[in-house]
Amino acid sequence: MKRTVRMITALSSLALLALSSIPFGGSLAPAKTSAQSAIAEVEPNDDPLSAQEIPFPGPGEKVEVQGSVAAGDDGSFSEEMETFFSFAGGVGTLHDWYVLDPDALGKQALGNGPIPLKISVGWEGETDIDVWVGTLVDDFLFFFDGFKLLSDVRMASLANPEMWPRGDAASESIALYLQPQGVTDEEGNPIPNDGFGRKLVVAVQHFDGPPADYTLTVENGASVAKQDVIFNNERHQVDDGGITASWFSGPSGGIVANVYKPSRYPATLTSIAHPFVNFSDVPDPTGQPLRVIVFTGEDDGDGLPGPPPPLSQANILFDQEVPIPGTISPQEGSRFIGRVNDITIDPPITIESGVVYVALQWPEAPIEETGVALALDTSPVQYLRTFLSTDEGETWGRPTRTEDLSGEDVFMNADIRARFEFGPAPASVVRSKAQRRSHRVVRAVLSRQPLSVTPISR
Repeated sequence: MKRTVRMITALSSLALLALSSIPFGGSLAPAKTSAQSAIAEVEPNDDPLSAQEIPFPGPGEKVEVQGSVAAGDDGSFSEEMETFFSFAGGVGTLHDWYVLDPDALGKQALGNGPIPLKISVGWEGETDIDVWVGTLVDDFLFFFDGFKLLSDVRMASLANPEMWPRGDAASESIALYLQPQGVTDEEGNPIPNDGFGRKLVVAVQHFDGPPADYTLTVENGASVAKQDVIFNNERHQVDDGGITASWFSGPSGGIVANVYKPSRYPATLTSIAHPFVNFSDVPDPTGQPLRVIVFTGEDDGDGLPGPPPPLSQANILFDQEVPIPGTISPQEGSRFIGRVNDITIDPPITIESGVVYVALQWPEAPIEETGVALALDTSPVQYLRTFLSTDEGETWGRPTRTEDLSGEDVFMNADIRARFEFGPAPASVVRSKAQRRSHRVVRAVLSRQPLSVTPISR
């Protein structure tokens, strides 16, 4: 079966599953890297738990791995990806696996982040290679092979090189946040998945064509000196690209916020993004006013991100009702998955220090009148960076929902993204002609499940 047909079918099935709100529930020795480290692939590296360990590049450095891949090579499946692509026959074998440990950098590890990264795989010839990025986890209840996908599920773009972020995206790097360690609940008990997901995993897949040699490049854009600019811009997000997204129609007037920290200062916030959806059973929210709030807070260091300050006391940099610029229709099939709608911050905001909270507010009017729903997901990687207020921002808790399988409350991430720029503005990006289109119909089910608020201490 041709790749385009297979992937369109798979992504359409994934959209149906995601919108149905199905929940999920050897360490590296420190390695000294030069500005560019070249490493040869070492077999076997056929699954996440036996992945080849390669050095995590330090600030301003890159690591290159020279490997080869063919259709018949040994490998393993990603249970998470196979589950969501099951109606399309799965994704197939992921052949070469690599693991990188940021904590092996010691004082250069930048605590819990952010670490601006660019990951790419390039090769010669007509072979079709894909690259998937995730984290190594120990939650074997939901991720049986230890791999939790982080990269956008639309990454199979038919491009060469394949990269994270995608080559046809506006962002040059993606900021990685590491899962905080030693976090407890109010009674002192460790929270679920405490500290897991700190190791980065890259999987290289031979999808079609003859055997090929490839170069895997992992570049760390963190600044060595304050004036250095490695990447002109970076995208910050804590959602996982759409796999576990659910849309919520309230609470009425509630405010949901993500906390971000630019990798260097000064940083200019130029846009935010969110997946606004045009569901068939409510009005199209395009043009509806949506309150966007951007405010700053103090950086508490490398530990658990602190709650936002009360809005009445916050340093608010942007507080406007902006029209929703457009929506994504589930009828677009594969083009629906992983897409977001950009909202320009005009004028752009310059941040000199600290952390940045980016917040959206649900309308007071019900969804039957506005059509506005906001997306959150239950991905347990990079969580604890989302906050929810139901009293106009005076107090903040963490958004949770009850998991269907276990009956336990799980934390949620808001699908709000932020784009920071540094130095000169990047050139415009021409989108790849290989970007697939689909007009297959996907039935959308809007989540009506309630959000609860878990209190947090100051």
